[in-house]
Amino acid sequence: MSIINLAIHYALIILSIIGYGKIFSYIFLKNIKLDISQLGFFGIFFLIIISYITNFFFEHNYIHNLIILSFGLIFFLLRLWLIKNYNVYIISIGVFFILFIGILVYKNHDDFFYYHFGYTLSLITDKKIIGIGHLEHGFRTPSSIFYLNSLFYLPFVKYYLFNLGAVLFMGFSSIFFIEKIKKNLKKKQINFILILSLVSLIFILTAFHRIAEHGTDRSALILIFVLIVVLIESFQKKDLKKIDQFENNFAQISILLLLIISLKSFYIIYSIFFIYWIFKAQIYYTNFNIFKVILKNKLSYLFITSFGIFILTVFLNTGCLIYPASFTCMDFFEWAIPIEQVENMKNWYSLWSKAGANPNFRVSEPDIYLSNFNWISNWITSYFFTKVSDFILVIFVICLITFFSIKNSPIKDSKKNDYNIIYIIIGILTIEWFINHPALRYGGYTILALLFFMPLADILSRYTKYNERVKKNINILIIISFVIFIYKNISRINYEIDKYDYNILENPYYNLADNAFIYQNKISKLKNEKKYNKKSFLVITKFD
Repeated sequence: MSIINLAIHYALIILSIIGYGKIFSYIFLKNIKLDISQLGFFGIFFLIIISYITNFFFEHNYIHNLIILSFGLIFFLLRLWLIKNYNVYIISIGVFFILFIGILVYKNHDDFFYYHFGYTLSLITDKKIIGIGHLEHGFRTPSSIFYLNSLFYLPFVKYYLFNLGAVLFMGFSSIFFIEKIKKNLKKKQINFILILSLVSLIFILTAFHRIAEHGTDRSALILIFVLIVVLIESFQKKDLKKIDQFENNFAQISILLLLIISLKSFYIIYSIFFIYWIFKAQIYYTNFNIFKVILKNKLSYLFITSFGIFILTVFLNTGCLIYPASFTCMDFFEWAIPIEQVENMKNWYSLWSKAGANPNFRVSEPDIYLSNFNWISNWITSYFFTKVSDFILVIFVICLITFFSIKNSPIKDSKKNDYNIIYIIIGILTIEWFINHPALRYGGYTILALLFFMPLADILSRYTKYNERVKKNINILIIISFVIFIYKNISRINYEIDKYDYNILENPYYNLADNAFIYQNKISKLKNEKKYNKKSFLVITKFD
């Protein structure tokens, strides 16, 4: 059956990613023992970098992808005998087994065939195309998830795993939170990290249960939860003075931040967390100079190179270093997007996020609407009291259930957690979000959730003592979250079976929209007409 074929590819890809995580750790972090989630994040990062680089020279066809993924799989199998804690792998298998139901979808989100599928397909049919932003607005904002998904173009499944990247980010993030919860319960500790990991896990499983709607935004938003936990935990370890522990924290925080930025470039504003971590680390790590360690660490050069590749890709697509920040654009290149168009798109994004436009509506005077906060009243009516208020209600329910399920002591003998600077940073990001792009998908989901989750974690970590009842309730909350995820997806699949006659066993692949190959047809037309061909690269200067 086709579903078995899909499941086999799904499993082998996950093992290959873990294999690449092991390769990464062997090269850059030889003295550090890594969790499965860390191996997953490092493996994904390594594969994304490989994908970006190789696309400058090759199309990501069957041969290319089989070679790349086989190498990771072989390395995983060669290191299999070194595995000591099989329980962690069993939990990881269970998580990905449950999440498999998420990729069984007939209809993807609207943007999938608008540009996600087309951009990923362009990486398969051609090596790097300069000026590809002329084909469609969506091609001007490349995401690393497209480059990751392009590696899953394989025999038998073809392009039907182009939605797998979102599952991988969600899967390894879920495992990350479970690892944190499990480790603290084993130590009989109810602390800030445990509570924040618990509510973050509950949130992503219940609020982000539909994988088909993740796009490029929600994967980045999920990773922001992970980043905050890693950031806080990095200053709670007993071996703070060790250089290898600093290097491990540096690697985790840097890679998570690079993944977040590469998924959605305007999340570069979250670099403020990295700056905060560097300054705080300088205070905590007193027995060595952290800046000298960073400068001597080969990871630093990898990160600089990786960041440069991400920026170069956007630049070769649009002529901008960060699109649509017009001050970073250089439209004197023949393949660059004219700055006037960049400004128009920036205004459109702003108009859309401030409830001034949607597929069926647009305000008559956009410039007046966007000026002097004239948009606020309409945004509150059209967006806040629909999507934002509903979302806050979901967050409130999660906090309420968690609070009454865990709190058991009037006071706990522990000092108050000092995360004031992180609260301030989140507050600043919330203000920036509201002023510039107040749509939930543009960062709102995470920062609004953290405004509730972090105080909850602070309170419960000081007013909860460990006992078997608390441990049992935490495990029940985790199980219920996965049950909700399963129930929601089974309900969705049943709906798609009834409406679209979706055959989950014989044809579990998503339906190809009528316009799925429209951009490949446009590229083929340009090739036939020889409208672009500069040296070894394909260059689009315009497209009518």
